[in-house]
Amino acid sequence: VADLKANPKLRFNAVHLPQQKTPSRIHAEFASANRGTACVTINAGYWWAGNSLSLLVTGGAVKSIENQTVTRNNQTVYPVRSSFGQMASGGFETHWIYCVLDDGNKPYAFPSALDNDERTNTYMSAPPTSKTPGAVLWTPQEAVGGGPMLVKEGKNVAVENYWKEVFDGGGIAGTSRQPRTAVGATADGKLILLVCDGRNMRGSAGFTLAELADKLIELGAVDAVNLDGGGSSTMVGSDGKVLNRPSDTGSAEVIVERKISTAVVISEVN
Repeated sequence: VADLKANPKLRFNAVHLPQQKTPSRIHAEFASANRGTACVTINAGYWWAGNSLSLLVTGGAVKSIENQTVTRNNQTVYPVRSSFGQMASGGFETHWIYCVLDDGNKPYAFPSALDNDERTNTYMSAPPTSKTPGAVLWTPQEAVGGGPMLVKEGKNVAVENYWKEVFDGGGIAGTSRQPRTAVGATADGKLILLVCDGRNMRGSAGFTLAELADKLIELGAVDAVNLDGGGSSTMVGSDGKVLNRPSDTGSAEVIVERKISTAVVISEVN
């Protein structure tokens, strides 16, 4: 838990990697970006074949967008997925986001995940646009996408959004216990980063998404978003060492990190 108001030297950084790197390498090389010294690094959004599939905004610039289509039952689906960001005011926000084609793939926030529901196999026939009711241009300074939304206004919304954000066929196994990564904020603006082990690493069973949301609420989160999990789930501490046991490690003595496409780094500036 980081209190960026009480510690004005701390920064929330969304990091985009055109070439994938391990979290510990991202952490070690962060100072070279002139954005301060890394204190904590975690993995962020989803990726495939070396490329980010999730929103990443840094310095107000969009570096990657959410995966705009997925296929379910031979049908093209337009998932509206959740993101976590910091605004120019310093406050944190969570929204359901779609990068709309009619406004240059800029991220627009929506009041819900709209009208998809993987549980009932009902989907929107067309992607949302800047004119969709409730659409608002979203302009965070730093943001990471992922999904589903875990906590919204203090309530556990993980299960309903697992289906509405169209994740069941995507391999994140929301109803089983797995290694997980999440980011959230408290009512007074503190930042929460959470990584849990699973797959019997150090005896851990992991969390379902609903259990993860409950844990975040227990920690004080009023809003929180799930990030990439499984073998990607990694937290690096201030000394540059991995604090958890990523599941790719298996029974090996030396920690095995998966290379990732996006990360969150909490840094300290001079």
